[in-house]
Amino acid sequence: MPEPDIREELDGATLRPFHVLLVALVFLAITFDGYDIVAPSYVIHFVAVPWHLSPSESGFLVSAGLIGVMAGSLAQGVAADRLGRRPVMIAGLVFSGAGSLATALAANSYGSFIVLRMITGLGLGVIMPLGTAYINEYLPGRSRYRLASLAAAGFSLGAVLASVVGILLTPRYGWQALFTVGAGAAVVGLVFIAVFPESAEFLVARGRVAEAAAIMARVRPERAQLYAESGFAAPPTRRPPPPSTDALRATDTSVQSGRDWLLPLRKPYRVTTIALWLSALFLLFDNYGLTAWTPALMVQRGAGFALGFGFGAALHSLPFVGGILCGYVADRWLGRRVSLVLWCGLGAVAVAFVVLVHDPIADVAAIAAAGFFLIGGQFMLNNVCAMTYPVHARSTGLGYLLGVGRVGAILGPYLGGVVLGASGGTDGLFVLTAVTGAMVMITGAFIGGSARRAASPRPAPRVRQR
Repeated sequence: MPEPDIREELDGATLRPFHVLLVALVFLAITFDGYDIVAPSYVIHFVAVPWHLSPSESGFLVSAGLIGVMAGSLAQGVAADRLGRRPVMIAGLVFSGAGSLATALAANSYGSFIVLRMITGLGLGVIMPLGTAYINEYLPGRSRYRLASLAAAGFSLGAVLASVVGILLTPRYGWQALFTVGAGAAVVGLVFIAVFPESAEFLVARGRVAEAAAIMARVRPERAQLYAESGFAAPPTRRPPPPSTDALRATDTSVQSGRDWLLPLRKPYRVTTIALWLSALFLLFDNYGLTAWTPALMVQRGAGFALGFGFGAALHSLPFVGGILCGYVADRWLGRRVSLVLWCGLGAVAVAFVVLVHDPIADVAAIAAAGFFLIGGQFMLNNVCAMTYPVHARSTGLGYLLGVGRVGAILGPYLGGVVLGASGGTDGLFVLTAVTGAMVMITGAFIGGSARRAASPRPAPRVRQR
């Protein structure tokens, strides 16, 4: 009997409690990621005056941590593709939690806050790209985008929790309360030691077939005996001819190049990789620019403290629905490329509405819609990237995406402050984010993959050995 192919076995599985557990674990990890990355947005209100900060310096309170996140995102991919998903994820959670606690205890000036946020960002940069790559490796093909978007939606919950903590705890305990709560990521990391399994696909690629068989027995119990007796087919090591556009999907394991960390920039991935990177740069510019400045700008427009912070919650209250719905539309009807372009176009329209209508109720609805489409679109983009590359380069490819995208995330809060300082009003940031959101409609059109149903992907084409 031929040895089963690990990718085909994972894709063909039915949804089981084991999948639900993994989605929940990744959701929890990404919740702390979203919480800690967004938390500095609620510090600006408290420290801008006593620390004598300009608008651009205030924006850098958010951007500083994202510099560390960018470095962590770039480094984690190579580390996870070499050492494994499990140890790198645990290390990222523990490190970021410890950094958050250090921020709460020792950040007493602009300089110390910036340094500690950069250090904390190194751990935070691991969580989103690695969690997304990991969960995409385990989910069945017919429901991958929807459930992966659900796992990534933890970021939105974390962002909303940061707003809630900002409203409820900071007036009494100071902004430091935000980061004391964020230290819980370290506790989650310690729990992951006991409950977070390694990627079965990674184990097979590294020859650890017995470990993979034990995990796959939980994924497909009806085939446990087959896995124990036959093991799994080793992935081919020869680089095949460039596949067709349809073969760029993630279930194509025929293009595995071992430790080739430059694979995302080689043919046939190069054009798609560049399109993914530019899309991530524009989307993260929008998402973090809006996240950093929306609460303060709405207070400036006349909203009170609680309502102003509530705008931050509105921005992040619906992206998980937007991401899941975008994944559903991609799975069932439009495919990943058209769905992503549609979502970003609608997000740009929502942001433009904030410029045109200065009404508190209408602004809340428009900000919520912007989060639904733009941040939800980012969740979709992450999943598309994760399933573009073969297993040996999957975490690397997603790490590169979010590493390059973090340039936009860093520039969003900082340039937003520059624009606001130059314009003297509140509209400049929203005009800028509407334009960059529309740019994703152009870059997204170059992302590989056909706009057809992804719910029932065909088996990856096999290369005939000569």
